[in-house]
Amino acid sequence: MPTLPVMMGLMDPLYNLFGWILRNMYAWLENYGIVIIVFTIFLNVILIPFGIKSQKGMLKQQGLQDEINEIKRMYPDDQQMQQQLQSELFKKNGVSLTSGCLPSILRLVLILPVFRIFQMPLHYIGGVSTENIAAIGEYLTNNNLVSEAAQKLIVRSDIPIISILQSNSSALGDVVEKGYLKLDQLIDLDFFGLNLGMTPSWRPADVFGDNWRIYLPLLILPVLTIIAMIIQMILTRKVSQAKEIDKAEIERAKQNPAKADQAQQDQANPGMMKGMNVFMIVIMIWTIFALPSAMGVYWVVNSFMAILQSLFIYYFYTKPFRLALEENNESYNKRRSVR
Repeated sequence: MPTLPVMMGLMDPLYNLFGWILRNMYAWLENYGIVIIVFTIFLNVILIPFGIKSQKGMLKQQGLQDEINEIKRMYPDDQQMQQQLQSELFKKNGVSLTSGCLPSILRLVLILPVFRIFQMPLHYIGGVSTENIAAIGEYLTNNNLVSEAAQKLIVRSDIPIISILQSNSSALGDVVEKGYLKLDQLIDLDFFGLNLGMTPSWRPADVFGDNWRIYLPLLILPVLTIIAMIIQMILTRKVSQAKEIDKAEIERAKQNPAKADQAQQDQANPGMMKGMNVFMIVIMIWTIFALPSAMGVYWVVNSFMAILQSLFIYYFYTKPFRLALEENNESYNKRRSVR
């Protein structure tokens, strides 16, 4: 049971670092939505070298498939020898089997502070201490501005404090006078008419009810996320293949014992990737409808950056690699025909 608190404690330095960066960005840009966009671009730029290295490793591994198949043909019943020779082959060509996992692990680690900061913008971006946030919550409860149940939730999400103080000048004056916060610490969560502190809703009663002006515009974020993610899925599949998937070639490979395993892998990989991408879309949509709308802005920009990265990798790495691989295969086939 103590695992989660310990993990949260270990992540505190990252929370504080991200909060410090966002706080300075907000002081400069003075727009919460633009801050999120710039920060998301910043994170993705940092991860680009890892993504490129991972993609190059995958392409190299696929380019060695003929040699791997040859090893399997030579030692069909000796798994240990196959693994040893494959390991030597990968080492000789600079292929690391773990490099492909690194970008995903880094994104998973970096997303945790993003979740936290979007729930606590007054603390991490506004710079209001947790003690003062608790004091503000107690003040609002004593003045019947929030319920006791809502007060307990404020320690996990301080967005209600922002909303109440922005709509109640008297409470804001009292809180400032008591020294709980300064006026310049109150974050404006509006972004071109979208309240990024509100959580989008899929319920018709919210979307088409009395508060439709709030909830209906927020649905643009899930829609844009789905569209961007589908485009990203298509591009990622195109970029991650050392050669175009040819069904006819796969069928022919099935007749070749040396390539039968690879034929099955070529069929399985797209399906596996598609399943993982669908799972990611589900996760994205779930977080959009469970967290403040700032999360939706993050996902949209994140997907857009992933699309740009996929295009960059395709034209500067995948496409030249395919051409070189085709030339090598042609040269190899000519040498075999001469023999």
